[in-house]
Amino acid sequence: MTPIFTAVLLLLVTLLAINVSALRIRLKISLGDGGNKTLGKAIRAHANALEHCVPFILLLLFREQQAGCTRELVAIGAAFVLARVAHAAGMLGGPFGLRRLGASLTIVLELWLTLALLRSALA
Repeated sequence: MTPIFTAVLLLLVTLLAINVSALRIRLKISLGDGGNKTLGKAIRAHANALEHCVPFILLLLFREQQAGCTRELVAIGAAFVLARVAHAAGMLGGPFGLRRLGASLTIVLELWLTLALLRSALA
């Protein structure tokens, strides 16, 4: 199950990178954001996705090794994908509530998996 969520999350990261590249080409800005707020948001949306997806994928992989592929892990993985899509949409100009919801759910799911890993490893 982890390979599927890894592929979906890294597809999201790749789409966000393509968005940054397309904006750079359109705006003719090769480095940094050139003071352009739209490009700055796109850069942060991409970086933020990467900053959260990679650690989450590792957490998911280790938890799957501990517990196997459970319905709980599938639900957590699916919720995380939705959280990251909501966060990216909110970052790129959607309602701020989407960004807040995505960020909050991301943190809750990361903590949930971290604590589950620790609880199982220390038992």
